[in-house]
This record gives sequence, C-alpha cells and structure tokens, in this order.
Amino acid sequence: MFVLDGGSFQYETAMMVFGKVDGETHQRVFTPIYAFETEEGWVLYDTGWPPEAVPMLVELGMDPKIGEENSAVEQLKKIGLAPSAVTKIILSHLHVDHAGGLQFFPDAQVYVQKDELAYALYPNSFQALAYFRETFTAPDIKWEVMDGDGVILPGLTTILANGHTPGLQGLVVELPKSGFILLCADACYLRENYELDLPPGNVWNPVLAQYALKRYKALQALLGARFFPGHEYDFFTKEIDITQPFE
Repeated sequence: MFVLDGGSFQYETAMMVFGKVDGETHQRVFTPIYAFETEEGWVLYDTGWPPEAVPMLVELGMDPKIGEENSAVEQLKKIGLAPSAVTKIILSHLHVDHAGGLQFFPDAQVYVQKDELAYALYPNSFQALAYFRETFTAPDIKWEVMDGDGVILPGLTTILANGHTPGLQGLVVELPKSGFILLCADACYLRENYELDLPPGNVWNPVLAQYALKRYKALQALLGARFFPGHEYDFFTKEIDITQPFE
C-alpha cells in the first residue's frame, strides 16, 4: 500500500469536528490517495482533486497547495506506474477531493455505493458545492454499484460508514506484514473525531455519522487494526512515512 500526496488546503475546524467553535478556526488538511498492488493489478482508493477545482479553492480563501504534481497520475508516476496499471478504483464517496481524478482512468472499474451515486446527482443544497458533476458523469465510467459492505478483492473490504454522505464507504485493508489498517475517509477527518466520538461538522446525517465512528471502533478492536483518519495533516506528514510503502 502506498499513500500518495494529493495536496493540502486550509479548512474550517468546525467543518471537521461537530460543534467545535473554539480553539483553531482553520487547519491545514491533507488529501490522501491510496494505491494497492494486487494480483489483479493496481487498485486505488480515491483519486484526489481535479485541476479545475483549484481556482475555486483559491477564491474561497482555502490556500490550496495542490499542483500538477499532486494529481493521481503524477503521484503514480513517482512509484513507477502509468494510469493503465490501475484496474479498479474504490471511491469512499463522490465529493470532489475524492472523485476528482476519475477522468484519468477510463478503463478502470469504479466501485461506489448506490446511495452515494444517486445523491451525488441530486444533492441537497447544503452539500451541493462539494460535488462536481463533471468528475463523475462521463458516459464511459465503468461503474460497479454496491449496496452495503463488500469484498472487492482479498484484503480489500469496503465498509458502509455513511453519515458524512449517504453512501460513504471506508476500507478495511489487510497487508501481509502490517496486518489490518482501517482507512476512514471523511467519516473521520481527524483523530479527534475518533477519540471524542464526535462526527465531522460537515455531515448529511450526524446521527449516522456518529454510528460510523462507533463501527470503526468496534472493527479496530475486533481486528487489532491500525487506524488512519481521513485528512489529518500532522498524521500524514509527521506520524507516518508516506515515502515508503506499507507491506
């Protein structure tokens, strides 16, 4: 498993931790893209930002550090891969920072929850800005529409963890040496969400979002898994070494 650097931006802390209005008002957050080597080719979990979204982030005052080098294609080049090596893409959800690189992988099968795909096409107004229809409405996308948990390949199991969006799915990873790792995506932006049982502030349904955190905790205890929050900048830049693969 490789953790690829999809860039970073400033985000309101209250959008990441439900009800938090004191302390830091903004934090820099990291955008991970995960790549897995499997017997059936390479698999991605999320695809990062599309280049056309960066001017919007600048306009919103979010200070993006997202260049061409942070695209999924350029990040894969750093580990010696072409886009054609990717046979499957698992999307945690369809927000623009997770589905923005789909355009670069027209031949890959794309796994998404059915409730997520339906909602992304017609979101509520308070979530509409986070979806860029042009990133996921190309007619040639090879959708594999899921309905709940599912084993994609041995060692890669999706877990329905909705709440942030109607169809967010986390990923349970089993690696030969590292064992189990829980990739939480936006069901848990920061370790603070996990430790305090507080869902993100930017949620479609906060009750379901809290249940998702509890489910992750149960899985971690059951599997003895390592836990990766979705966007915590210090975790990805200080706590782990993303220059080395997890084996």
